Amino acid sequence: MDRIDAALIDALQHDSSRPIAILAEAVALSPSACHRRIRALEEAGVISGYAARIDPRRIGLAVEVFVEITLTSQSREAMDRFERAVGDFDDILECHLMSGGADYLLRVAAADLDQYDHIHRDCLARLPGVSSMRSSFSLRRIKRFAGYPVPRARP
Repeated sequence: MDRIDAALIDALQHDSSRPIAILAEAVALSPSACHRRIRALEEAGVISGYAARIDPRRIGLAVEVFVEITLTSQSREAMDRFERAVGDFDDILECHLMSGGADYLLRVAAADLDQYDHIHRDCLARLPGVSSMRSSFSLRRIKRFAGYPVPRARP
């Protein structure tokens, strides 16, 4: 990856809806060269997809919850069962295998506490092998994820 690839990745993370001609101009390439570079980054798996960033409150999801999960066993089978089950629930936005006190950290969004109660009962409580759950509610987002810092590669 060179500095142009890094600049393209940075530009696409901040606004992937811009036309190729505008992106090309921003990184000092012709539109065809810019398009080739983007395709190469996609084929290499550096760019894994495109999506819009949604404001959760604007679609009625005012509560964001981080749930620490501890399993009864850390065997491969127990972890595989848990991870497969997590994939079955759309209410679980993210799941991370963790080091430290909890085995997993989940991120969940809900309209309100009543809806989170339903998610807790109908989704989280049905996950296999759970020994304990600890929910922490986000009071306010201070900084929103806006993309990864792209290392500036060699020229």
